Amino acid sequence: MRRFALLLCLTSACAGPSVTTVRPKQPVPEPPPAAKVPPPPTPTGPFARELAPLPRQRVSSAEGIFTAEVEATSAPRLTRHEGSTRLEIPLGTEATLSCFVYERPIDAAGAVLAVAKAAQGHKGVTVRSMVPTEVTVVADAPVMFVDVDYEVVASGDSVSAGRLKLMVSASPELPLLCAHDEPGYARTFHRVTTGLAATLKVPGPARTPARTKALRVLKLDGRLAGFDWRTEQRLEGGSRRTEVSTSLLLPKATNGPHAEDRTITTVTDEEGRLKEQRHAHAEDGRLTLQVTLRREREPQPPTRAAPETAYRYEGRQGSRALKGTFTSKRGLATEDTVHDTVRDLLRPGGPAEAVLDVYRPADVHSAPTELVLRRVPSAGPRALTLTTSDATEEARAAESGTLEWTKRALPEGQLTSELIHGSPPP
Repeated sequence: MRRFALLLCLTSACAGPSVTTVRPKQPVPEPPPAAKVPPPPTPTGPFARELAPLPRQRVSSAEGIFTAEVEATSAPRLTRHEGSTRLEIPLGTEATLSCFVYERPIDAAGAVLAVAKAAQGHKGVTVRSMVPTEVTVVADAPVMFVDVDYEVVASGDSVSAGRLKLMVSASPELPLLCAHDEPGYARTFHRVTTGLAATLKVPGPARTPARTKALRVLKLDGRLAGFDWRTEQRLEGGSRRTEVSTSLLLPKATNGPHAEDRTITTVTDEEGRLKEQRHAHAEDGRLTLQVTLRREREPQPPTRAAPETAYRYEGRQGSRALKGTFTSKRGLATEDTVHDTVRDLLRPGGPAEAVLDVYRPADVHSAPTELVLRRVPSAGPRALTLTTSDATEEARAAESGTLEWTKRALPEGQLTSELIHGSPPP
């Protein structure tokens, strides 16, 4: 089996801009059943190989950046790169397990796509598929596993098949990317990498964990395609900071899979009103949009009984600079505002619909976008739609107003989002 040294390119290329899965009770009614996806075939031959648990090895970076423990036959080798550290972990297999610990956030989908493209770039190599196989939570961070199947044409036109197993942890402190380029050992790879992620930490006092966390799995036509991760922390003075990160791997008709990574960071004041919002969007690992929005100071005393709220934005979309101001009669809604509105809609005797202003700079950067929420009693007691000028999203909510399931149309198919992990529960 031919091997390729594709991981060397990842020491810097994957850096981006910016265990236990608990299933809550299903929303009422349950979402329509997804299209049936055939289960993967039972592994046979080399693909069925596994290893018994190995001795645990202590790992510490010489620079004091991180410590961890990992299963290995002997001590892993550490190599320092700019912004990352590579761990070569011997398993006693033909190929070592390679992991990279990053010192700043990475784009999870973009990082995975970079590995597949690196493999595709080798002579005689053809990547046949890139399939997410699991999304879960390890050490308070979202983790995604992906299988990359490829073929290698050797001398004499002989063709051999390979499978590159990938794992990416979108930890805010120490992101992790691991790869093992050898058929089989799927459960071994899962066990070793989750064990590493669970023990990976920055030396010193423990950081204050996020107050709330929520993980949603994203599926395209019933097949796993990525995740959506939300955290919330309280700040001094009653303010709150929420961050929502989305990583999505989509098929593409001509150039292979497409990666989308988005992060929205929102700061609200003690009254729950939006103070600041930062948007960062990347496609295939390239930053395409970065915008910061801030609420302008209100005149004191107010000049009108019900003044409009003014906002200022600045950033870039591709090579184009963005800068300006706009106003909103309603004030821009936050995620909590949406949840409160949904809860009000669904209460007995609640209104049939409600209208909010939201900020979606990827669609319109210089004005608010009107979002209409409508109850759909025919689809169930907690069913509703969320509509903008160009799209409608179906949804079902919990009693708290949290959206537990959504569906919207993309050019590639129907994208659904399902809440599978919440702390505290919705």
